Amino acid sequence: MAERPTIRPAVESDARAISALIYSQLHHRTPIPTEPAPPELLAGFAPETIKGYIGSPRYRYLVALVQEELVGVLGIRDTQRLLHLFVAESYQRRGIGSALWNRAKSDLLAAAGEVGLVVNSSVYARPVYERFGFKAIGPCIEGTAVTYVPMQLIIHNVHC
Repeated sequence: MAERPTIRPAVESDARAISALIYSQLHHRTPIPTEPAPPELLAGFAPETIKGYIGSPRYRYLVALVQEELVGVLGIRDTQRLLHLFVAESYQRRGIGSALWNRAKSDLLAAAGEVGLVVNSSVYARPVYERFGFKAIGPCIEGTAVTYVPMQLIIHNVHC
């Protein structure tokens, strides 16, 4: 039986591990996985950049830990855009992404009656977002730096 992850808010000291995790997954986002990602894309995932996100009130980052190892991250900007959802390859398909998503969704709904989120999903991650209830709102965009599918989800906090 797989160990349940610990989900907690990220702290600035997590920035280096978050950055390394994201860098390890970039081959799923770039149009040609064998070519290096452009420097402007890499800069957005640098430890200093992630540290700035974590320290800003505009962003909410959650991390998943298994035996104190950071194995997943989810980041949301302005309660409206899901920026990052990454799970270490060796921990994928074990419920880590779902655990991060369920915690983030619960936190968002606790603060608002309705939440609308958008995400630019990699083609690789699209089925995951569809399981979470996101719907494509446009065609696949094949840019020079990344390929993605714009998606959206609106959720309502229902009180009985």
